[in-house]
Amino acid sequence: MKLILMQKVERLGEPGQQVEVADGYARNFLLPKQLAVLATPGRLRSLSQLTAQAKNREDRSKQEAQALAERLSTVQLTFMRRAAEETPAEVVMVAPAEAATEAAPPTPVAVPAAPKLFGSVTSQDVSEALATRGFSVEKRQIILEEPIKTLGVHNVPVRLHTDVLAELTVTVEREV
Repeated sequence: MKLILMQKVERLGEPGQQVEVADGYARNFLLPKQLAVLATPGRLRSLSQLTAQAKNREDRSKQEAQALAERLSTVQLTFMRRAAEETPAEVVMVAPAEAATEAAPPTPVAVPAAPKLFGSVTSQDVSEALATRGFSVEKRQIILEEPIKTLGVHNVPVRLHTDVLAELTVTVEREV
């Protein structure tokens, strides 16, 4: 089935591009979500107008995402969590300085580890905290490779648009 894309579709094409896809993919996904329209002779003639409309929509959503990113950059979230009282020091082997002899063995140095949490701070927690402050950010937009499991200050990236990435400051403190 021949279609004209109205929005960018991953691994398929850009807005205004004419593509050939399977009938089921078009009927069940692209057309109901208004990601594409049928490529009729009349629409092919007005393709430039369709591309301009799609570009305007994309630009508007990008501008809204940039405005939200500026507002989010000033937001600081604080989470209170229970944490372990003392954490054992981590032993790290430090190589000798270059001026020292080659045969000198590495020296062990104790580095205090960050206190571990009983539980974690997840993207769902961050999304809910933002919602209480009036921001509409879905948990899938919050990019946490793994939940936050240590006390301290963490920078959390938020993907608001394909080209817009905001960064939140999340502080995790010990619950008293």
